Amino acid sequence: MDWDHLAEENSQRFFASWLKLLSQESPALPLKLAAILGGGCWGCGPYIVTTFLEEILLSEHLRNLKSSSLNPKISDSDLRKAYFIMARILLELVKPEFPAIGALEAGTWKVTKRPLTLNMNELVRVGNLPPSIFAQKKFQTASEYFKELATQQFLHLQYQRNDAVEDEHDCRKKYIARCLFRKIARDMQTEQGPFHLYCDDLRPSNILISEEDFMITGVIDWEFTYVAPVEFTYTAPWWLLFKSPEAWESDLNSFFARYKAHLQVFLGVLRDCEDRQIRKGSIMESQRLSGRMARSVENELFWFCLAARKSYMFDDIYWTFLDQKYFGSLDSLNDRISLLSQQEQDELNGFIQRKMQQAAEKSLDEHLTVDEIIAL
Repeated sequence: MDWDHLAEENSQRFFASWLKLLSQESPALPLKLAAILGGGCWGCGPYIVTTFLEEILLSEHLRNLKSSSLNPKISDSDLRKAYFIMARILLELVKPEFPAIGALEAGTWKVTKRPLTLNMNELVRVGNLPPSIFAQKKFQTASEYFKELATQQFLHLQYQRNDAVEDEHDCRKKYIARCLFRKIARDMQTEQGPFHLYCDDLRPSNILISEEDFMITGVIDWEFTYVAPVEFTYTAPWWLLFKSPEAWESDLNSFFARYKAHLQVFLGVLRDCEDRQIRKGSIMESQRLSGRMARSVENELFWFCLAARKSYMFDDIYWTFLDQKYFGSLDSLNDRISLLSQQEQDELNGFIQRKMQQAAEKSLDEHLTVDEIIAL
């Protein structure tokens, strides 16, 4: 599949069809669809002309005016209202159930092909991975899919020629991290289906509200939505501080301390939302998310899933939260090399030499035409 077809999967026309199905399945979830008025291509790339949605974004109501993060002076009442809006959306997404992991066929509830994720798009757009490198199938189990995500992390290191490694030590460390992450993915005990819809880009800045009464009026930007492992559904959300993971401070431990305080607030709001929906018969007791999300932070599934989904944060997450959890205390990288398979150990030095040569050449492999690159 070339990148033109990959981009076509991502078009608004494709998503409009199954978003209508989602609206029918979850009428409490307001889905605003901008009408497509036309489109074309000019010197800077393709464009689509749509109607304009005038409501205010939830993030604009609560963010710090000097940054994109949550306003530290926000009232507890407004924060809880915002979290309640997000909780409602998460509980709607848990209702549809699917037997496999992947993308939906247009206009149906059938999973027929592999997921298209935000990370895959970034690996091609920024990391210069060849679009055809990704698996071309749906996945029957979470274990199978996590192995694919671990492979994608290794492919990122392999194919990004420039700014991929700083020196031989950095390259060795990144190679080892990806090999061991593959081992974690292979050995991990995963949840069985049914699986649920998951949106990589669901966050407060994609939620529309009416400014007068703080009521949700729409949810937008569903492009990178797919049927995902149950682990993604059960993992605590990354957007509680209204920052994307890439914008978190470099000290992840410092970030995590602030995150956990907000997580307790969110989980309380989520439990309240669950209680209300259970009383109304909208969800079942077994569909509660709050307890599972709390456990995802305690057992660090939160960090495993984030490392699997975020290639440009992978190394920081792996060495800060995952390595010692799974492999014990670390005295030197040699401790970890012994954990690699014999094939991985045999290929290590040759891999380092190739990456050092790529760094010296400062060239770029061409997987796409200029027009295809502009279209990303």
